Amino acid sequence: MTNRELARSAAYIVQHEYEHASVLAADGRRASLGEFYGDPAVALIDINERWCAVAGEGLVLCRLDQPFGQCMEYHRQPGDVRWITALRQTGTFALEWQGEDGVWSTLAFGTAEEFII
Repeated sequence: MTNRELARSAAYIVQHEYEHASVLAADGRRASLGEFYGDPAVALIDINERWCAVAGEGLVLCRLDQPFGQCMEYHRQPGDVRWITALRQTGTFALEWQGEDGVWSTLAFGTAEEFII
């Protein structure tokens, strides 16, 4: 089995093996980003390397600073599932995601202090 890389920065790699996504730090730490129905489609790593996001069946945000590996899910609950095809960072703690319908939506998730999951 092989891992497929979704995003890379100087210190982190977001990857998946089939339906399971994870983030790997250069120092060897690893955190699970969860299981996706179907393979995860896209990921991004914050330009300041404080968080990452992986998406496909919904979206998962994960802290890369302390505490490493805490994650929060969005649009993954029954009745609220969104199929996400693209991500782009729009602010320090904000991103936009594109649904399968082509429409871009915004997700702002606060400051470093508020981004405690």
